[in-house]
Amino acid sequence: MPDIQSSEKVKFAGSIHQKNDISAIAAFHDFLVIGSDESKDVIQLLHKQDQGYSVVLDISVSSDENGVGEIDIEGLSVDTEGMLYVIGSHSAKRKTIKDKNTYLANRQRLATVVQETQRNTIFKLELNPETGQVMKRAANTQLRTVLEQDIVLHRFLDLPSKENGIDIEGLAVHEEKLYLGFRGPVLRGNYVPVMVTEFEDLLDYELRYVQLAGHGIRDITRVKNGFLLIAGPVGDGLGPYQLYFWNGQDMIPGIDRPDTSSFCQWIGDIPLPKTYPGAKAEGLTVLKEKGKTITAMIVYDGVPNGAPTVFKIKR
Repeated sequence: MPDIQSSEKVKFAGSIHQKNDISAIAAFHDFLVIGSDESKDVIQLLHKQDQGYSVVLDISVSSDENGVGEIDIEGLSVDTEGMLYVIGSHSAKRKTIKDKNTYLANRQRLATVVQETQRNTIFKLELNPETGQVMKRAANTQLRTVLEQDIVLHRFLDLPSKENGIDIEGLAVHEEKLYLGFRGPVLRGNYVPVMVTEFEDLLDYELRYVQLAGHGIRDITRVKNGFLLIAGPVGDGLGPYQLYFWNGQDMIPGIDRPDTSSFCQWIGDIPLPKTYPGAKAEGLTVLKEKGKTITAMIVYDGVPNGAPTVFKIKR
């Protein structure tokens, strides 16, 4: 039976900018790249050491010297050529209640939904495989137009994230195709969209759907013959957080299709750090794949330095 067999704790050393808010991770040779949804436009490069990984470089995602503001980094992925892709959530945001505010001020905040345009970009960075330095940068802001025109997704653009609005939290790349995993919306029948597109022309895309028992996608990463997915709540509720294998094919059924129920398989519940019951499994990357055994690292939001944990996963 497929499962998450065992785990090993790993240490991140150095100055982690947003140590409690790691939201994305990607492996790159002997490096890791980590991102936070609170760190404006900066991601961090870590190098493998004997006891874990150590921060060696801060990378500004934007070429703008003044930065572009908080882009709400939610997905990272590196292709086989060393191209790093970074995506913002493309989401609207409802303001949250603050303890120091008055009752009326908090009611006003709760009634306020804002659009932050800096979230609406996908970045492409060419990394030096020896040093991790950025050699080239590019950005594409077409995706907002795609979402506005799509017959399904446009209805969710004005809804806040965490309230079944548009919220992109997963990014994988395979054979020059980008796979964008949505935390929300989750459609009737528990269908979650994954957009398959290309960086150079985001207007040329396909929507595929996966079923995750009512959960949304919190991250997606490429493995042999498919993808691993972290599934978790669409809203702010506590877990569970679960790991799935998806073969990449659309799960919408039809009399002219084979049985799609086997396209996505539950692997197991993702263990959460025992001392942090509010932790959220947010980032996933594959370190090694051999036969049916995958060595993967998961990081958690809401835990100091992300509590990086290596899992042995049996498919």
